[in-house]
Amino acid sequence: MGQEKKKGSDKHDLEVEPESQPEGMVEGALHGLGKIIPGFGEVVKGLEKSEAFQERLEAANAEIERRMEKARPPRKGWGTRRSIIPARTTLKVSQTSLKEESPVPAPQKDVITDTFDEGDRLVVIAELPGVDEKDIEVEVKGDRIVLFARSRSHQYHKVVDLPCTVKDGPSLTYKNSILRVSLEKEPK
Repeated sequence: MGQEKKKGSDKHDLEVEPESQPEGMVEGALHGLGKIIPGFGEVVKGLEKSEAFQERLEAANAEIERRMEKARPPRKGWGTRRSIIPARTTLKVSQTSLKEESPVPAPQKDVITDTFDEGDRLVVIAELPGVDEKDIEVEVKGDRIVLFARSRSHQYHKVVDLPCTVKDGPSLTYKNSILRVSLEKEPK
């Protein structure tokens, strides 16, 4: 009933060598890559015949085994989610919306200023990039002025010492991020 063929009895019968199982982790990784990357498997098979390659495989496998022995075993609960909230705890939920929360204050930046004496007037020039004219405040206090500006992304504050006292009521102009403060000097 069953006809059995003998190995090698027919020219067209191919003898298929069973694939040997990789002996170590490195060899297993190389064989796995050989199945994924076209042509790499043939390169690995060719290298396996080399004694130097076999020595390198053994050394790499021994190193991996040594490191695995040193590694601590995984914790029991790995892969499970645990709550950080103790059992039977009631959480309170805030009813504030994002609009009600105050914005994070912008970092305060230094203001670059220059002061010019024009005879009966002092002119203070200040660089305030990133703010609108409506966001700028100037306060005169005797022989100093205080500059303050705040926008969503910028905040400036600077006290400028003047060479003499000035009258209250500065004249302000703001154009292209440059503030010009004109101050009348107090008579001596």
